[in-house]
Amino acid sequence: MSKINDLELDIVVPLYNDSDVLPALCNAVFSEINGKFKSFRLILIDDGSVDSTFKNAMEMRSEFKNLEVIRLAGNFGQHRAILAGLRSTKGDVVAVMDSDLQDRPEHILIMVEKMLEEDTPMAIARRVSRNDSLLKKIGSRTFATLSNVLVPFKVDPHLGAFRVLRKNVVKQICDVKEHTGTPFSMLYSLKIPYSIVDLDRDARIAGKSGYNLRKSMKLASDRILTYSIKPIRMSIFLGILFGLVSISIAAYSIVNYGLQDRVAPGWTSLAFVTSFFGGLNLLFLGILGEYIGRIYIESRGIPNYMIQDSTINDEK
Repeated sequence: MSKINDLELDIVVPLYNDSDVLPALCNAVFSEINGKFKSFRLILIDDGSVDSTFKNAMEMRSEFKNLEVIRLAGNFGQHRAILAGLRSTKGDVVAVMDSDLQDRPEHILIMVEKMLEEDTPMAIARRVSRNDSLLKKIGSRTFATLSNVLVPFKVDPHLGAFRVLRKNVVKQICDVKEHTGTPFSMLYSLKIPYSIVDLDRDARIAGKSGYNLRKSMKLASDRILTYSIKPIRMSIFLGILFGLVSISIAAYSIVNYGLQDRVAPGWTSLAFVTSFFGGLNLLFLGILGEYIGRIYIESRGIPNYMIQDSTINDEK
């Protein structure tokens, strides 16, 4: 079994408007990781920041020689930025962490040791405690609960993006040509075994989270609609159920008319029911449209992201 000091490590960190945290991030990573592995690189991916993140990252390369910077041509989202970073790695082990130091660099060693000890493809940090706002905690829990109900695999809601992966797993992730999913959801869907390391999550050192309600909902819909057909099956079930209810209402009306020779009262309620069913039909059509739209997006073969600048390409 490999020892940590025999391994090459790459650390992938996506950035978005993180100019304030860059000095602390780089100092923490290099002070905690330097000398622990055979070699290591810190790969920063600027996901279309509108502040001085890219400029500051490039300036810091003069202080930290093992620092690489990739600048995406726009804001493509955290998971696509991570994918861009993964495709630029070459280390035996790859770590993915957030930029705000809620994930601590020194914990990377603990996760690598756990992964090697249990001989698993990756190790993931599980939050024992977290210093986030109540709104973010509620949003994260809602996302996890909804996903676990509607996807065919279960994910512990306390697991996050902070993890370490073996080189061969990273390579296979990068070989997948998928546009609508996310790398980590794909691993969960394939039920790849992993080790779990319980860790405390610190408060952000600066700035604010780039995730809002809209982005969280998009992440949830991407996981559900890419890796599950349960929404379609639920539509079929509800369609059959309400179809039976409609037949029952029609049978009651016919029998009532035959016995009493008059039209059954209650047309207001029937109009309401008709409108309700019409709304359900539109909802189900929307669900089908989402699936068809994702097929269309995948068939176009457009890239997940575009790189504007990269120090790794410069070296090649």
